[in-house]
Amino acid sequence: MLRILGGADIVEGFDSTEALEPGTVVVIDAINAGELIASSEAYDRKVAGIVSGANGVNPGLHLGQDGVLDGEFPVAMSGRVWVKASTENGAIAPGDLLTTAALAGHAMRATDDARANGAVIGKAMSALDADAGLVLVLVNLQ
Repeated sequence: MLRILGGADIVEGFDSTEALEPGTVVVIDAINAGELIASSEAYDRKVAGIVSGANGVNPGLHLGQDGVLDGEFPVAMSGRVWVKASTENGAIAPGDLLTTAALAGHAMRATDDARANGAVIGKAMSALDADAGLVLVLVNLQ
């Protein structure tokens, strides 16, 4: 059995034209091929992952290729990470699907099934009742 003790997610390194903090929801940069930027609109289908490392949970397994695919920011593609979240679409409860929020770099509860298709970042594993804060999420891009 192989045990990863560093964290609880699988990440790849990506470059960005922006400084990205851990917990930030990121989307595909439409201008710079292969790079990511902080999300800035609700239900964005370009959602790509969450910058790993928020709330003291470091990346678990880092995939990449030295000199080719080794960007600066570790982005969680799978596993458990903490994400910046907003209650702009209502309080978040465990089990809620999360999508990109209008608040830059944040997730929110996905309630519009038609818009959520292709824009889901994962499933909430903790609650958020306040305006904004961190939510534990099981990353599962859909």
